Amino acid sequence: MKKRILAILLCGVMIFELTGCKIKKSELNIGKKSDIIISQNDVVLSIKRETLTKEGCTLVLKNTSEKNFEYGEPYEIEIKKNGKWYKINNELNFNLPAYLLNSKETKEIGVNWEYGYGKLPKGTYRIIKSIDYEYEQGKYEFFYTAAEFVIE
Repeated sequence: MKKRILAILLCGVMIFELTGCKIKKSELNIGKKSDIIISQNDVVLSIKRETLTKEGCTLVLKNTSEKNFEYGEPYEIEIKKNGKWYKINNELNFNLPAYLLNSKETKEIGVNWEYGYGKLPKGTYRIIKSIDYEYEQGKYEFFYTAAEFVIE
């Protein structure tokens, strides 16, 4: 009898979790002020013309230096409020391959953020990517690059 009651309670909690506690995809869960520092010296991130929608875009990653870099699939989107950048709380899952961005190379990356962020409401945003640099055999440092955009 106790096992049966426990099973019913667990099913109820799972149903509540699946139906009652989700944030609507049209609402953003804005978190704390961003602490990310953007450095766009060697790698510039931009959005390809006429690809921006509420659901995604095509990013253009351009290496302007003589160095070779690496980047992955992860990205983060932040929102601008009162002149400051804020994180958008959510959980994103990414594959973790490393892609090369050779000296003077430009690559296009398709991004669909609808699953993780939903359709973005009107506002000013930036999409952020981390770039890795091997400065010595087996030793890496990273920096962030970003592209700002407006959803109307």
